[in-house]
Amino acid sequence: MILLDGPWTDWVSVPGKASVTIGVLDGVHRGHRALLGRLDEELVRTVLTFDPHPLEVLRPGTPPRLITTIAERVGLLEAAGVDCVGVLDLSQIKEQTPEQFITDVLVGKINAGQVVVGGDFRFGKDRAGDVELLRTAGKEHGFAVEPIDLVEELGAPISSSRIRGLIESGHVDEAADLLGSRFSLTNEVVDGDKRGRQIGFPTANLRPPLRKLIPATGVYACFVEVRGETHPAAVNVGVRPTFGGDELLVEAYIFEFSKEIYGEDLTVEFVEYLRPELRFEDVDALVAQMGDDVSRSREILVRTTAQM
Repeated sequence: MILLDGPWTDWVSVPGKASVTIGVLDGVHRGHRALLGRLDEELVRTVLTFDPHPLEVLRPGTPPRLITTIAERVGLLEAAGVDCVGVLDLSQIKEQTPEQFITDVLVGKINAGQVVVGGDFRFGKDRAGDVELLRTAGKEHGFAVEPIDLVEELGAPISSSRIRGLIESGHVDEAADLLGSRFSLTNEVVDGDKRGRQIGFPTANLRPPLRKLIPATGVYACFVEVRGETHPAAVNVGVRPTFGGDELLVEAYIFEFSKEIYGEDLTVEFVEYLRPELRFEDVDALVAQMGDDVSRSREILVRTTAQM
C-alpha cells in the first residue's frame, strides 16, 4: 500500500487514476466500510484521511479521544483492501477554497477518476463545498462523483461519535457491532507494584495511550495479543481504589500465562463489560470477586470463540 504523509505539497502524484473517498474515518466503522466498498477496484483505491483530528485544528485545546490512532487506522484501511492512504493536516489546507482543494489535491496529487462521499459531505474553507460542486468540477476535470446514503443501525446513523459514546459508557459489545471489529488499544507493558502477583492474579499493566479513547472504568472480558499470540484475559480499567490508587491503568490478567513481557507491546481487545470498578473492604473480598470475574470472562470468551 502507498502511504502519503507529511506536507501534501511534497506528495508524489499517484500513478494512474484513483477512486477516492475523504474523511477522518476514525474507527473505520461499518459506515466507512460502505464508502470503501463503492471504490472502483479498477482504479487506485484511495482514502484521504486527517491527522491530527480536524477538531484539534479548529478548536485548539479540545482534542477528541480517538477510536483509532492514525497507525491503527492505516492498518485497518490496508486490511480492507485500500491501495493508497493520504494523511492530510487540516491546518495546511483549511484556507483552500473547495475549487483549490479539487485542483491541487484531488486532481493534482491524487489524479481522481472517481470520488465517493456521503450525501452530506462538505469541504473547503468555511465548508463551502458540497456534492453538487464536486459534480460540476468532475465534469471539468474528468472524475465521476458517487454520493451514498449514511448506513443506519437501530434507526440511527452509524457514526464515530455514536461509537465513542458506547465505548465511554462501557458498551464495548454494542460498539463492536457498529465498528465491525472489536475496540482495542495498544501500549507498552510497564512495571507495576506487583500487588496482583502477591494475591494470585499477576497482571500486565498498560498506561492509557495518548489521544486514545479509554472505555469506562470497570472489569471486562478481553482477548489480548502479545508476541503475535492471542490469549483470553480479564481486564480492569481503573485506579485500584482498594489500594488507594489514583493513576488510571489498564491491568490485564492473562489466563495461564507466566512470561515476562515488560517493555513489550500488548494489544487489548474489549469483548464484554462485566462490572464497575469497586472498592472492597479487604483483600480477601477483592480476591473472591476477581475469581468470579475470571470465571465469567472464561465463559464469555469460550462462547465468543465458538461463534467466530
